[in-house]
Amino acid sequence: MSDKATPWIWLRGEVAGLGPIREDLLDAYWRLDQQISTIVGYNRQSPQPIRTTRAILIDGGSGDEVRFTIYDVTEDPATPVGLAKLAMDTARGNAEYIVSMIPDHHGRGIGTEATRLVLDWAFHVANMACVWLTVLEPNTRAIRAYEKAGFKRQGIRRSSNMWLGQRVNEVLMDAVPAEFKGPSLVKQMLQ
Repeated sequence: MSDKATPWIWLRGEVAGLGPIREDLLDAYWRLDQQISTIVGYNRQSPQPIRTTRAILIDGGSGDEVRFTIYDVTEDPATPVGLAKLAMDTARGNAEYIVSMIPDHHGRGIGTEATRLVLDWAFHVANMACVWLTVLEPNTRAIRAYEKAGFKRQGIRRSSNMWLGQRVNEVLMDAVPAEFKGPSLVKQMLQ
């Protein structure tokens, strides 16, 4: 996911930033979702056509979904390295968190900080009372990153998914505003 243009970044941390989805990055978003690690992580059995990615990210969506481009802000200009989404249930005040990143950028703290920034947005812009996710139990790297960002384990759904051809548990995690590990960049921007 490379682009020479200076990106519009809504929230900027030390290593990660969040900005809007960009049509000029459609091919990069599509490639991100076609990686073997993403296909396995989402337990899809096949790649999706680029038209599906366009329909989901560019043409589709609703007011109940917020999508972000994740940037590595340690590079100049900031480099797009992933996607994040909040699928909100506004009637209940909760949202599902979904994220994917280029594997070359794992282990740098970008995913953890981007997740923290999405939680800041969820709690202080979208006014969600709870953000939740499910992750496959063998994906311990992701679980550690989610925990560092402020998610807590709530339980497991036993033998409910597949990982590399084997039945595995899904770990259920959530985060709530009272436990948000600030400071809130959103609040700082408005004070």
